[in-house]
Amino acid sequence: MSDPLFSDLLVLDCASFIAGPAAATMLSDFGARVIKIEPPGSGDGYRMLQHLPGLPRGDTDYPWALTNRNKESVALDLKDESGRRALDALVAEADVFITNLPLPVRTRLRINAEDIRAANPSIIYGSLTPYGETGPEAQGTGYDATAWWARSGLMDYVRASSDTPPAVSVPGMGDHMTACSLYGAIVTALYRRQQTGEGAEVGSSLMANGLWSNGLMVQAALDGADMSQRQDYRKLSPFTQNYRCADGRWFILTVLPQTQERAWPKLAAALERPDWLEDERFQTMESRHEHKLALTEMITDIIAGREWSHWQAVFAEHGITCGRVAQTVDHCEDRQAAESGALVTFEGGERRTVDSPLYVSGLDKRTPAPAPAVGQDTERVLKEFNITL
Repeated sequence: MSDPLFSDLLVLDCASFIAGPAAATMLSDFGARVIKIEPPGSGDGYRMLQHLPGLPRGDTDYPWALTNRNKESVALDLKDESGRRALDALVAEADVFITNLPLPVRTRLRINAEDIRAANPSIIYGSLTPYGETGPEAQGTGYDATAWWARSGLMDYVRASSDTPPAVSVPGMGDHMTACSLYGAIVTALYRRQQTGEGAEVGSSLMANGLWSNGLMVQAALDGADMSQRQDYRKLSPFTQNYRCADGRWFILTVLPQTQERAWPKLAAALERPDWLEDERFQTMESRHEHKLALTEMITDIIAGREWSHWQAVFAEHGITCGRVAQTVDHCEDRQAAESGALVTFEGGERRTVDSPLYVSGLDKRTPAPAPAVGQDTERVLKEFNITL
């Protein structure tokens, strides 16, 4: 195995919870050395997330293991002058500094971009905020549930109907995707530094990533489209509908309008209803749309008669696109997730984790190392950099 691409990079993760630290995790997957700066004692509050009501109970701190693998933990009290001097000494040696602490907290701790770049002008300062760094809400706080999911309009728009309460997000759902944006910004700035030698300030926000995720609908609104028409499941085409199988499993059928004429005979064959091809109600795309409720009901009844394994094989045989509505536990035995590299094994080979969602041909990622305990590397790291508290 060759040295990973970023093996010469030193990254300081002075962030909390998920989106900022996850960007550092992605850098570490490609070999960067990441030192996590945490408060002494309790450490990053993210260590307590597993106790959030509604999250699965387990014997491991699985949120911490996922987002802070490969890192070293240095416990520093940044409110104390000796801790702040120690941070400056580390900053002077670092290539990247990442934080997502609220802007007022950064000011109090003196870790704004101008503070950090004063100690190291060539550093890449990666900033993650809820709503951006300018505007009336820049000083506010937020999580992915509020600033990504709710604020973007996704929370409202994915409801089954206008009468259904807004859907609750899964913890970290927007954070991990937002981390990809921050990672991309950091890598872009590193490329620029390679060309010019200059450091940079880069950043992203949960709100911006939420708007990007909901970009199709946001663009429609910006262009004055009629947004009163909701994606009500009762109004959906039978060709883009959710169906329930005999074993209780759901899947989504996806036949887009531009392929419907070619797919319609295949779908009729897959459902063992060749007679539908002679039915006057279903002769054209327009007539099928006119009778969509009847067709949806007929397909629903047929799908309900067989298990998902049957329909998965039949639709694959006929070239019909569909996707299982997976339950999270399915991924534990998912061959595609494992063999495609989406899941990887920690050092020691006894435990797996979710890999960062990108690869580069010819480059090796590191084998994930366990996430650190609070301050477990403080003494060793400070000694290495000749820092005293």
